[in-house]
Amino acid sequence: MLWAPSRMKLHPPHLPRVPRWITWFAVCVAFGFLGWVIYLSTGITSIVTTHHYDVAWLGFDGLELSMVAVAAFAAWKHHPSTTIFTGICAVMFAVDAWFDVWTSPRGGVLSAAVLAVCLELPLVAIFAAATIHGERAKNKAMVAT
Repeated sequence: MLWAPSRMKLHPPHLPRVPRWITWFAVCVAFGFLGWVIYLSTGITSIVTTHHYDVAWLGFDGLELSMVAVAAFAAWKHHPSTTIFTGICAVMFAVDAWFDVWTSPRGGVLSAAVLAVCLELPLVAIFAAATIHGERAKNKAMVAT
């Protein structure tokens, strides 16, 4: 018999993946961030000289939340695009930290800086590390084939 269905490859060979922990890390960040967005939606006001300041920040935080959720889903599915989304998350959290500190009202700079150093910048580092690891793994797999 020339053709044997049991020997057919139905799936392409698996590429090395980002570490499994990034899936659960991104899921936890997404849930934690959802709580933060809900908290902000009840507490942030437009008392700054910029109109719709609250809408701008809630919109940005909503985009961050959606990117973290998409990164978690892509990592869960072992999709090659996971590193794209973890890279986007790293950039968005860096931008968030920057603008949180520089747009904070007088007296709020210290708390914004502490939040940036203790929460947002570590998230940047973790998502960036996952991106670099995943891209290196993909490059090694491409060289090996």
